[in-house]
Amino acid sequence: MRILAAIIAVLGSFSVSAIEISNFKSGLACTNTTLSEHGRGWICHETQDVLVTDQGSCNYNGDTRLCTWYGFEFDFEASEELTKLECMGETSAPTSPGNPGGILASNVTSHPFEIELAGRKGHFYNPMYFVFKVGSGADTTMTNSFTCRADGAELFQARFNLHFPRIPE
Repeated sequence: MRILAAIIAVLGSFSVSAIEISNFKSGLACTNTTLSEHGRGWICHETQDVLVTDQGSCNYNGDTRLCTWYGFEFDFEASEELTKLECMGETSAPTSPGNPGGILASNVTSHPFEIELAGRKGHFYNPMYFVFKVGSGADTTMTNSFTCRADGAELFQARFNLHFPRIPE
């Protein structure tokens, strides 16, 4: 009986992730139409390769800028009404991540961030953008990756190869 109680105590000490992720997609984001069943943009082209162009518009640090939209989305089931994911974004060259409200960090190659998921079941869509710039020489490709965890367990990773246009000759 003592052995059974010890086994139960040991098994009970292992944490099981309180969230399950399914239907994960990453790639180019269509942000101006509502054709998805969730009523907002969606990942319309799954890909790791993102051609950064001046075709889109976004708000970076309070300024309207030319940009390219990409991101990720997934369905989730959680054991709590509010679940926080701890995420880390990493780039192969220094960047200054930001949003409409401001610049979050300057000249960094990694930045932590949180994703809050409300409800026990739902869909999460995370559109992101990269501000247009022209590359020169060999610096026309940059990798951008994201890893998100809950309760210490990795839930998903996304990796993008951002390709910038070269200066015309």
